Parts: sequence; C-alpha cells; structure tokens
Amino acid sequence: MESTYKEPTALIVLSGIFLALGAVFALITIVDMIWRQGWKSMMWIMIPVYPINAAYMGPLTLYLYFRYGRPSKPEKRNHVADTGKQAKDIDAELKDASDDVESGMAHHGGHNHHDEHHMALEEQMHSDHDAHAGHNMHSHMHGPSADRPMWATVLIGVSHCGAGCVLGDLVGEWLVFGTGATINGADIWPCLLIDYAFALLFGIIFQYFSIAPMSGEYGPKTLWRAAKADFLSLTFFEIGLFGWMVAYQVGIWDYRLEMNTWTYWWMMQVGMILGFVTATPINWWLITKNIKEPCA
Repeated sequence: MESTYKEPTALIVLSGIFLALGAVFALITIVDMIWRQGWKSMMWIMIPVYPINAAYMGPLTLYLYFRYGRPSKPEKRNHVADTGKQAKDIDAELKDASDDVESGMAHHGGHNHHDEHHMALEEQMHSDHDAHAGHNMHSHMHGPSADRPMWATVLIGVSHCGAGCVLGDLVGEWLVFGTGATINGADIWPCLLIDYAFALLFGIIFQYFSIAPMSGEYGPKTLWRAAKADFLSLTFFEIGLFGWMVAYQVGIWDYRLEMNTWTYWWMMQVGMILGFVTATPINWWLITKNIKEPCA
C-alpha cells in the first residue's frame, strides 16, 4: 500500500536510539564469544542465539549469557607450553632410566626398581592426559549445567525459540516488501502468513541442532521431535509479536507505517519482547513435561 505518511522526527530519533542499543547489546555478546573462542566450547547453534536475542531483549539476554551461557576462557599458551615441557621431562626420565639399566645396573632388584619407576612415570603421563581430556570433554559438553535454575533454563529455551522467530520474521518481512505482496490492499496480512512459515522453518532447524548433538541421534526421528517441541513454543511467541503488529499497523498507524522506516523496526523490536513474554509459560510447560529439551 502506497503511503505518504512521514513519522515525526522525535519518533524517528527515539526509534533509532532503541535499535542502536539493541545493536550494541548484540555486539557485546559477539565480541565476547570471539575473544573467548566460543566455537570451541559452546553448542554451535547457541552462538547466534545470544546476539539475536540481545538485539531486542537487551539486558536480560546479557545476564543469561554472562551468567549461564558464556564460553570458558581459552587455555593460555604458557599453560600449553608447560604441559608440553612436562611431557618432555617425563620422556627424558624414562630414557635415562632405560640407559641406566643398559649400562650395567640391571641386577634383579635393579630391574624391579626400574620397572616400578617406569610404571609410575607412565601412570603419571596417563593421569595428566586423562585430566586434560576430561577438561576438554567438560568444555565441550552440550547439556545444561546441573546447578542452573529452572527459570533460567526456561528463559534460555525461549531465547532459542526467539532466535528462529526473529530470523523468520526478518526474511518474511523483506520478502513481502521486495515483492510488493498484499491482501486486500495491505501488506500486513501476507507478512503474518509468510513470517510464520519462515519462523517455523528456522525454529525447527534451531531446535533440531539443539536436540541432535545432545541425544546423538540425527535423522527424521529427531526432526519430528524438533517440530513437536518448537511448534507450540514458536506459535505462542508469534501470538505476542503478531498481536502487536496488528495493533500498531492497523490500530495505531492505520496501515500508513512503511516497512523501510526506523519506527517500523522499533515496533517490531517491541513486538519481539511481547512475543518473548507470551512464549515463556508454554516453554515452562514444554520443558517440565520433557517435550522440549533444555538448551545448553
């Protein structure tokens, strides 16, 4: 629908401020994950979840990220060097012990002493290796922490759903804008339909790559589990978002607000916050009923 409506300058400035704040919050999580090399210890599907949600939930997402989702610090180089030096020292001891035996100290008791010393050194090497492997396994665990409270688990689950919804809405909105699609002369109605379809697609993808690594099962069965888990969560998220879209597009601006304006996307940001709120109770229910897997 063609419109000559121009928002007041104050409204444009206010919209820009809130959108810029969202961008800053998202950038904080991105920079921190890059600095900590989050791809080494985080479930990869959670890497985009935090920046996407920070763009509209701001401080809440930052709290969830820094308190429960932040990746562990990368190992320092000198620590790695010390580990390598320790291994070399043990190898040198083993070699010296072997040389001592070969040089004539290999009487029966000496043999026993050498064998015991050799076994002790090997046990130390295995112990160090196992401890290092255990650390790596811990840093790559995909499941949620056992001491994480239920409310945080639910909010992270909503964030996971919200990321798929936001991506779907972005694709859908600009697809409608680019094609000029309308129903009864208004673009909001095709927006609702196409946004929901893409949000469901992205949501199931996000859910699939959350369930599959934790369960170790990839394929149609896990895809069906992802669809069941995400359908209700995503639908309740869109109830809040779509309700607000209709309210501001139809009720407040009478179809006059164009999609390529700052104010339109500030209103979308507000709608996503409302979607997060409406999706929280259903995520609590889905997780407590073991229908939806808690996200890492």
